[in-house]
Amino acid sequence: MTTLVRNNVLPAATPATDIRPALTKLRTTTVDSFVVDKSTGEVLGCYTTHDLSPAPYDYSLPQAGKAPVVHSRYEIDPAPRPSIIEKEMECLPDGVVDLDAQRSKRGPKPKVTPNPHASHFKVAHAERLGWIDDYVYGACITVGKDSNGKMNVSPSHVLRACMLDEISTENVKSVIRLEGLRTMSDQQARRICQCARFAIEGMEFYLERNPTVRQQIQFEVDFADSYHQDNTGLLQGLA
Repeated sequence: MTTLVRNNVLPAATPATDIRPALTKLRTTTVDSFVVDKSTGEVLGCYTTHDLSPAPYDYSLPQAGKAPVVHSRYEIDPAPRPSIIEKEMECLPDGVVDLDAQRSKRGPKPKVTPNPHASHFKVAHAERLGWIDDYVYGACITVGKDSNGKMNVSPSHVLRACMLDEISTENVKSVIRLEGLRTMSDQQARRICQCARFAIEGMEFYLERNPTVRQQIQFEVDFADSYHQDNTGLLQGLA
């Protein structure tokens, strides 16, 4: 910034340099590159600008030794990659027994118990019927036992297992997770399955002895099934 009235701002002995530090103590405004004092209306200075004229500069490509570096080009439509054909599995000669296949079939078969009343238990749990919790807690104490006054299985896990269509160790491990989304051990999953089977037997007996309760639950199950079937048909018609 150059000065127009430098003597009014700085002493006369001060070199003619930038006066912006002194203008910070005054109330000024800028009008068309002129700095004006708001109190007196006096022009204190003006801004000077210079056109930028960049000088051309040739940037040399990086050199690796004496030979220029060859930059790779990216093709828009590159050639297709060669197809990789999987290697065919080698078959055993005739008369040779695959021992690995036989070993995999050994041992006890996983126990899978169908649960035809899974829908009934879901409705009973949604309606907060007290008898389903009674059977679940009874199974946890009777089958799961306790250690130092604490049940070995969680009633919420057993209740979740009772609402599965098929009760098995694999289903329980895939559906129910421990804290931190950890997978439970096989022993714990088998224990939950045992408690769930015991609780289901008691709840089935309760529904047989109370046909009125079973009819009410069956009505809600049929209504839910018909609702889903109607929506499925409607979506298929729209498609």
